Amino acid sequence: MQQLKLDIRESLDTTANPADPVLLCAADENYVKPLAVTLHSAASHLRVGARLRVLVMDGGLSEGSWHALRETLNDLPVDMHVIVPDRGLVEDLVTSHHITHTAYLRLLAARLLPDSIDKLIYLDSDVLVQDDLCKLWETDLEGNYCLAVPDIACPFVDARKADSNFKKSSPYMAALSPIRNWKQLGLDPAEPYFNSGVMVINLARWREEQIHVRLLDILRKHRRFVWCWDQYALNVAFSGNWKALPLRWNQGAHAFDYPDDTHSPLDREQFREMRKNPAIIHFTTEWKPWHARPYHRLHRKFIEYMDQHTVWSGWRPEQPSFNLKRWWDDRAVDFIRIATVRYRQLAAIWA
Repeated sequence: MQQLKLDIRESLDTTANPADPVLLCAADENYVKPLAVTLHSAASHLRVGARLRVLVMDGGLSEGSWHALRETLNDLPVDMHVIVPDRGLVEDLVTSHHITHTAYLRLLAARLLPDSIDKLIYLDSDVLVQDDLCKLWETDLEGNYCLAVPDIACPFVDARKADSNFKKSSPYMAALSPIRNWKQLGLDPAEPYFNSGVMVINLARWREEQIHVRLLDILRKHRRFVWCWDQYALNVAFSGNWKALPLRWNQGAHAFDYPDDTHSPLDREQFREMRKNPAIIHFTTEWKPWHARPYHRLHRKFIEYMDQHTVWSGWRPEQPSFNLKRWWDDRAVDFIRIATVRYRQLAAIWA
């Protein structure tokens, strides 16, 4: 594995095989362990003979973390390049919950990456890859801004206008309308809404249209409507100009909130395949498998992979002492979740 510090304007090796995927991730110190799992699993599932060119936007990783990443990936077909962006470009944007400004760095890809790169795969640093990323790399962009997967947690601009299975699926969605001001923006409410954690990006088009300017403008102009951070801007800007990937390429945690495929808001066959045979497991929501109290149904998969393939084998989060406020907050979250499902089930009867 090669380690390289890149200047913003410095070009990558133009002799690299164009068939080898280019992968972009962004991470800070909070995400170094899941980043190691993401990169190792992506590289280890490549077809024989392929190499992975990894670009990491450094949101604040320590030298010790970089050393641990290099050790984790040392025997894999990976060339890793590091870009240190100016985080001041996004520090005025809305953050909440577990999200820091590092989440917005992907929006700057066309501005920060060398002109020699006109296409890339973006992965959030909290995924476990279980299939060959070359399959994504070879999928035709067809001129779209990106390829992405409809977000199983909130799959439409407004599900009330688009979901043919609304009565059965709506109780389990994270949001019925993730873009609340879609009317003001002139968006089609029936448009699918995608999750930005797995994308194949048409960087040439992003660069040509200086799309980062538009994305940041959307986030600042409509900041009181921003929900799911960068995802809001991407779905607003790309409405009608992105292509859907099969659901199995981004299995979000909400996939397990639906009782079965008959409650799915999307294609049932794809839903079943996503739950049974995900190409990418995405540990969405703020309850992560590397936290002291993980809620994700597949959190043991993450721990097992970390133990078997990274230098953090055996690491476990420190168990916090009992805290009444934390206990009450957990109970409140559970209550709100159950109450929301029950309310929507009743509301759907009259929809």
